[in-house]
Amino acid sequence: MSLIHDIQAASIAEHSDIPTLLRMCKLLAARISHKEFAEWVDKELNGYPTIKELPDYRMVQVDSYGSFVGSLSRAGKLQIPVSVLPEELQEQYRHAYMGSSISAYTALLTGKSAGSVQEPWPVGLAVHNASTLTPDMQCVSAWKEIPIGAIVRLMDSVKTRVLGFAIDLEREAPNSGELPIGSQPPLSREKMTQIFNTNIAGNVGNVANASSSVTQSSVLNIEPGNWNSLQSRLMELGLTAADLDGLKVDLEKAHAMGTNEAKNGAAGTWIGRLAGKATAGAAGVGIEVAATGVAKAIASYLGIAGA
Repeated sequence: MSLIHDIQAASIAEHSDIPTLLRMCKLLAARISHKEFAEWVDKELNGYPTIKELPDYRMVQVDSYGSFVGSLSRAGKLQIPVSVLPEELQEQYRHAYMGSSISAYTALLTGKSAGSVQEPWPVGLAVHNASTLTPDMQCVSAWKEIPIGAIVRLMDSVKTRVLGFAIDLEREAPNSGELPIGSQPPLSREKMTQIFNTNIAGNVGNVANASSSVTQSSVLNIEPGNWNSLQSRLMELGLTAADLDGLKVDLEKAHAMGTNEAKNGAAGTWIGRLAGKATAGAAGVGIEVAATGVAKAIASYLGIAGA
């Protein structure tokens, strides 16, 4: 079987080894003397040096989570909205940039068809910024959570691009895969560029910005100690009456005591408990609105400064 046919077969095979497929492509690039194809293959095999060079299939929108610890409470996994970060960092933490070698991601898929992998935040960023999410708990670690499905799509995208390139190349130059290394290109530079751009290049560095047409729910004016306004706001954020069971008693008790320690303790416990429920069905900007909304609503009810 010819090299081009080997590449086509490996691109179609369900369980083909992607690094091996790319090494065959590296040999093909040397035989057809195509610099751009060779450079793309090398980046896929060895990793991309900068985010700016990443193709769109190596970027994915993600959520971040953190582990929080306090003197009286603990939350092992609480979603962190990017709004806790400085504005210049928010876009960076809305996405995961999968710039490592392709073999790093194939290893992550071994034995996995579902779930996620983690990309940790810098510790200082987690402690300083994410800790502002809860009044009485400290964020001790934070991470981006990358769905396994995003890695599967990365693999499929590479295989599809390679297959398209090999098909178009064979159509125009059937014997090009059997040329000696360093031969003259089998097609004109214009034709090779067209085949490469059509199948491989696609969009590079194209990260979608958050939609400007996102509809946000109205923010109710929650007066300290006004249960009805708090309940309405929390249910507006997607919580149910069952989710709020016990909340009124705990918050009224903390509000009546009047001490910052009592208020912060009750707020931290319930914010951690309810934020995850409120964001369970949300996506994108909705997640940030829900998580932040729960924290602000409870803090406003208790009259905590800065709410």
